[in-house]
Amino acid sequence: MRLFKEKLAWAAPIAVILIIALFSVNLFAQGDPQVRNLPVALIVNDSGEHVDTVKTAVEQMSKGVDGAEPMLAFTTEKEENIEKLFDDKAYYGALVIPEGYNDSIENALTNNSAATLKVYINQGFNMTGANVAKTALNGLITQLSNQYSTNFLTQLDGQQIDASKAAVLVNPIVAEETIFNPITASTANGSAPTLMAVPAWVGALIGGFILFLSTSSILKRDILTRQQTLRLMGEQVLFGVLVALFSGFTVATLGTIAGINLPSYWLVAFFVSFAAFCFFLLVSAITAWIGKPAITLFMVVMLLGMGVLMTPQEMLPDFFVNFIRPWVPIRFASEGLREIFYFGSGFYTGSSFNTILGIGIVGLIIYVLSIFKPVRGPKTEAK
Repeated sequence: MRLFKEKLAWAAPIAVILIIALFSVNLFAQGDPQVRNLPVALIVNDSGEHVDTVKTAVEQMSKGVDGAEPMLAFTTEKEENIEKLFDDKAYYGALVIPEGYNDSIENALTNNSAATLKVYINQGFNMTGANVAKTALNGLITQLSNQYSTNFLTQLDGQQIDASKAAVLVNPIVAEETIFNPITASTANGSAPTLMAVPAWVGALIGGFILFLSTSSILKRDILTRQQTLRLMGEQVLFGVLVALFSGFTVATLGTIAGINLPSYWLVAFFVSFAAFCFFLLVSAITAWIGKPAITLFMVVMLLGMGVLMTPQEMLPDFFVNFIRPWVPIRFASEGLREIFYFGSGFYTGSSFNTILGIGIVGLIIYVLSIFKPVRGPKTEAK
């Protein structure tokens, strides 16, 4: 029973519990996601009694059920602005009441033609969120159509119905769908940006840790002046450039071999390299200050991040939205690649690029400042 008396042995079950709990935390993000306040635009290009009926249905949908938050959050916008708003990722979709809708539904039976409500889907924003918006908006249109169908049948009660009017009676309102920023074929159903961003973080993490161990070995073996230490740190940064380039071009090459439809091999390779280098600087900075425990910290960040990368924030619990999602560096690489894949962006991807660059600059500054970190002197034996 000697082992049971060892304190370190009792650390094993405790460590197992902590590690399993950490690995299972994403169950809270993915187990039973509830859509709340998914932003959707409402575009009204007509007026009249039947337009007001659509607005009333939208208002009812915006209230939610039994006090719960609604699935969709509607905001009125102008049609000429919608494309830019979609490019800015302000909305997952839009419901459009086109000009002439009121007259179309008023004269549906006379003209033997169904009225049309338009549905715009911002697919490149997020495949899951776009599909939720699409399903909900089509459901709203189907509900309205069924109401008018019932009303028309009531009006025609006892009258002989012409066979040519049957289709309009069954579906007096139809949906016309338009896809914006479409997810291109062979991009893992919109997951390619995330799948290609993760290796940038992993490469930076592994490369940064190995170089940290190599640099630490040199510093332990040799007594260096501050200038020599600074030169050694510069060499580590140059190695980081190589690590980043290897990461970016390996990801782009493997993506090509796997059949991923890359918008541009070179653009993807250099953007992943850029992200990997900035992440490398961050990893180098933290490991320079706190040493090996930094690797555990970064692994935890990556693990927690996997649960939020592909899920719209409107489907995540508040804890993940407020305390995890903002601090996951991989997310910005994923968003940057999403701009390149589906929004026609070049190397500069806007806010995601700026954030990644900021991570790199801050990482470099913190890394250089580590040269002033107090160094524990060698132990001397007491005489």
